[in-house]
Amino acid sequence: MTQPHLSDDDLQLAAAAAPLPAAAAAHLPGCPRCQAQAAAYRQLFAAAAHLPPPAFAFDLAAAVLAQLPRPRPAFPWVLVAVAVPVLGVVGAFLALFGDVLGQVLHGLSYGLGAGLGVVAAFLVAGQCLELLARHRRQMRLLAFS
Repeated sequence: MTQPHLSDDDLQLAAAAAPLPAAAAAHLPGCPRCQAQAAAYRQLFAAAAHLPPPAFAFDLAAAVLAQLPRPRPAFPWVLVAVAVPVLGVVGAFLALFGDVLGQVLHGLSYGLGAGLGVVAAFLVAGQCLELLARHRRQMRLLAFS
């Protein structure tokens, strides 16, 4: 026989009844050694299929969760650092020009309230989206498959 014997990969494919490369498929029927090794792999696969699932002597979930990074506060404190000076400037502007501004905007108070409500809703929605994105990233870290 001039053809070399099958590799372990090809023997495992034959044992699993998977399609073999053409040269390997032509070699296997005429080689008792390769047939015996494929039969041994079949027995090994059958024995492995009947093994009980592994049991860990430790809490796998706790070990994985301990590896995850600690969550940061959901509220961005940089926003607070920017908002405080801006509110100070707005407060100073209102203190200086409040009377004039009050006369000009007397009829627009409902519109300003609604505008502030819309801005607050956008801020809350942005925070919710950020929390959801962070949650999805952390869940992706836990995907083991």
